[in-house]
Amino acid sequence: MKRHKLIMGGITMMLTATSCSDYFLNLDPTDTQTEANYYKTAEQFEAAANSTYSFYGFKDVKEKVNGTDYTHTVYNIWDNGSDIITGLNDVVKGTLAASQTDTYWSLCYAKIRKCNVVIEKGAEYTGTEDIKASIATAKFFRAYQYFWLLQRFGGVPLILNTLSSDSEELYAKRSSRYEVVAQILSDLQDAITDLPDESDYSGKVTRQGAQAFKARVLLFEGTWEKYVQETTDGDGVSSGAGSAKPADYPSVTDMLTEAASLANQVITSNKYSLWKAEGTPYEGIAYNYLFNLEDENTNPMGFKKDANKEFILQICHDPVSNKIAKNITHSYGPTAATVLGGSIPLKWMLMVPCKTDGLPYFYSKDYKGFNKMTDIYDNRDYRLTSTVMIPGTTYYIMGTNGADKSTYANADYVTKFDFPDGCIPFYPEITSTGPTGFMNRKMTSERKDYSDEDEAYNYPVMRMAEVYLIYAEAKCELGNGTISDEDLNMSINELHKRGGSAPISNASIAQANANYAANTGKSGNLTMLDLIRNERAVELRNENARPSDLLRWGIAETELKHNTLGIVVKNPDGSDTEVVNFKYEVNGAEKVCWLPVAAASYGYETIDDGSLAYVVTPASQVNMTRKNYLYPIPLSQIQLNPALLQNPGY
Repeated sequence: MKRHKLIMGGITMMLTATSCSDYFLNLDPTDTQTEANYYKTAEQFEAAANSTYSFYGFKDVKEKVNGTDYTHTVYNIWDNGSDIITGLNDVVKGTLAASQTDTYWSLCYAKIRKCNVVIEKGAEYTGTEDIKASIATAKFFRAYQYFWLLQRFGGVPLILNTLSSDSEELYAKRSSRYEVVAQILSDLQDAITDLPDESDYSGKVTRQGAQAFKARVLLFEGTWEKYVQETTDGDGVSSGAGSAKPADYPSVTDMLTEAASLANQVITSNKYSLWKAEGTPYEGIAYNYLFNLEDENTNPMGFKKDANKEFILQICHDPVSNKIAKNITHSYGPTAATVLGGSIPLKWMLMVPCKTDGLPYFYSKDYKGFNKMTDIYDNRDYRLTSTVMIPGTTYYIMGTNGADKSTYANADYVTKFDFPDGCIPFYPEITSTGPTGFMNRKMTSERKDYSDEDEAYNYPVMRMAEVYLIYAEAKCELGNGTISDEDLNMSINELHKRGGSAPISNASIAQANANYAANTGKSGNLTMLDLIRNERAVELRNENARPSDLLRWGIAETELKHNTLGIVVKNPDGSDTEVVNFKYEVNGAEKVCWLPVAAASYGYETIDDGSLAYVVTPASQVNMTRKNYLYPIPLSQIQLNPALLQNPGY
């Protein structure tokens, strides 16, 4: 069959760069080289492999396909389609319909092509220099792109070589999800074999990064096949990609076992550690600064980026040549009460462990109701108290009233409190439908004199905390809902220790349900698997894990079919909570926290303990069904290749 290799541009990247920011200055090749005079040296292969880096995070990622730009944006991935943000996307509403194009279909395949070129050229290489790591990098990112496609569409065409206009693959049917998974796992295993160990934390993909990512894939697919099974596959004849499996395809048990094993290998490699300020006055606030760290001017501890050994896979940014340029803080921070990520639902606030027993709010001895605005913040894990604005607490706000090391010297939230005059105490403002009253800080900046789009902190594609979570969940699934206290101590309890909350054990379950009965007057049915799943929502909020978690557990359509709730306005006895009548002054003007008009649209809901919370978004707007677990194949692709069958229900 006749084949024509498409042109692969030359690479202008600095190969000697070692810092995280320098390494990612320019990942896109120019058009000054062609395949005919390239791929002759290991240096050229390394540069070409660097051009395959294609993580999706804060910053826009763009590819031009047939004259059209397709762009990834962070607004697509901020926990959209989950129960821990406010607002509903088309998937959750059940209104998603097939369209002519899909950004990620075109974007991912454009990225895959770059990987295929490097891999093909590696197979043709006859030189004596070592190019294994470069080929392994390309295979890693091919796996990354196919995993993105798998989560979005299920089975897709497997394109493993560069194509010409008459290539047979252009008219092939979709590979099943199981065939795609097999290829992803194969590529990742090759990457594990040939990538170097972590050494300089520069942002380059390493053996441990490939191990961690393969563990993520195995946990995702193992639980998908356990809970969702073949319900989204279609028969491969009239719809969908079918359910064909390769002969040596791993079982669910095999996948979960390997996920736990790989997670353990990353843990015991001692290459990474949880970010914390243990033993310092800042232990209770340090967690928040993991997610906006740029230099010593961006945190009270004076830490620089090299203090972060938690990010295993990351997208690196710097304030000089590679800013995020996406208005992250403006969109999702203290000034963004009504935007998806800026306002946190009551559900997530209730999930976070309490300090005394490490259990969620209604299941804890630390439960104290909602009468005072600060009740829900008292004795809570640092993952809540450092990343959610506490009523009555003064904060820096990015810009004129922001911070640097000189202002931290006078006000550091812990030992000194001489804030600039422009910094004022935070109080919730729920005067219209939308704000929940719980304001996000995670992944937002408080840098002094920054304007919109100036942020330059790194995006965590995968971090050590997730590896602990993978290990715990895989072990609990393998134990049919049970896990040893030893395994809890080496996973979940490491996160609790960092968060300042008590460790959990198997004895915690009975205690949790007893506490729930005492706090609500109802029987509790919390399980260990519930607790571990809960930890993922707590730890990985804003990191786009929750939407796929709900899908792979097969509970999305039921878990999302609930009202999204905001702040509690009535106690169980019917009296108003503090927020209802609370007034304060800003620059001499009186302000209120609550106006009943906020609940005029959707009313209130009685929650577990008999208190009344206001409804931000009603369950009636949620019409998701099992078909919405996958996106529809873009119509233009089906028109070009009728062998591509649409996903069931579209």
